[in-house]
Amino acid sequence: MRRLIILLSFIFVLAPGIVAAKSIALIIGNDTYANLVDLDKARSDAAGYQSLFQSLGFDVTMRTDLTRPDMSFELATFFDRIAPGDTVAFVFAGHGWSDGNDNFLIPTDMRAAGSETLFARESFSLRNGANGIIDEITKRGAGLTLAIIDACRDNPFAATQGTRSVGLARGLAPVEAPTGTFVAFSAGAGQTALDSLSNTDPATYSVFTRHFLAELAKPQDLQSAFKRTQQLVNQDAAGVGHPQRPAYYDEVIGAACLLPDCGTAQVVVQPLPQNRNVEAAQAWEAFKNSNSVDALRLFAQQYSGTAYAALASERISQLGTPAVQPQPAEPAPRPAWCVNARTQTERAICANDELATLDLELEMSYKARRQSLSANQRDRLLSEQRRWLTARDTCGASLACLVQSYTTRLSALGN
Repeated sequence: MRRLIILLSFIFVLAPGIVAAKSIALIIGNDTYANLVDLDKARSDAAGYQSLFQSLGFDVTMRTDLTRPDMSFELATFFDRIAPGDTVAFVFAGHGWSDGNDNFLIPTDMRAAGSETLFARESFSLRNGANGIIDEITKRGAGLTLAIIDACRDNPFAATQGTRSVGLARGLAPVEAPTGTFVAFSAGAGQTALDSLSNTDPATYSVFTRHFLAELAKPQDLQSAFKRTQQLVNQDAAGVGHPQRPAYYDEVIGAACLLPDCGTAQVVVQPLPQNRNVEAAQAWEAFKNSNSVDALRLFAQQYSGTAYAALASERISQLGTPAVQPQPAEPAPRPAWCVNARTQTERAICANDELATLDLELEMSYKARRQSLSANQRDRLLSEQRRWLTARDTCGASLACLVQSYTTRLSALGN
């Protein structure tokens, strides 16, 4: 079972007036190993982070299934691109191990048996105070460094007779966070992180990544995004009888934000190509706690034939209403602008009762918020709304993306 560790390192330049010259990211996803057990979601998790950082405006390089020489080349090339003041992101998804003090990332051609000394020389140290990956980034004076390490949490190596076994027994070692650093683990001490909720879980991403990506895309600081992720992962894992509560070590002074304005901006992460079951799984996240029978029925109709349609029907039954009901005599009201709907997104909203209702609710919330503001504040609110509309339209006709977009905006207007 894959085990995940997320390491996020924030190192801020304190001199006033310094602006990062560029924002760059290197993302590595290793799924297919020559001698170790293959992983299921490392490449797809990496692709999810690629989409996120591209949405944030980073110049992203993504590589998959790298051998040690290839990984050495990509890291060296990446380090050489870093200049003082840059915003730097490094992401690794794949196998990892620990000797109890240091954590190491494993290339795809790693041998399956040997001593800790040999393994340490053939893998890549995260941070050892000298030449680890984070050390090399820090030496180059990055203004802001974000390292996301999504690594296996079990010992992937076979025992070798006559040699000292690898120290990793359960989980990677905690990272001593320097000032300005946020270190986050997908599971707490003594816990392991779930790759999926079951053998039939169709979700594209691992349990931690699916929630962390969604929270990072919302208008909130990093600390809030991670605390919410903790709650969601713990809830999902408990549902399948597995203890998992992501843990973090925060040495960032104040709040850290990946967005230009945590209070109003929103990143829309473009979804990966996926089959209908995967799309249904992602959409279900927005509906699974709904108390609206009509909304659940619409979900079941749109995703009929999937396991999640059955879950929607079960939820309807739990609410005390038969899953099969006559269609309402009158359709739900539609926004007035629907008569002139032209874009793919506008047509999707007007064709769906749930989205149409959300749009009407947002219109009322927007007007109520506007009435309480001064003239200058109204101008800012209008600019925010226009930015949100632009972000919303990137969803196309994706039900899950649109529901999330409206829910997030309604929350922002309410606050």
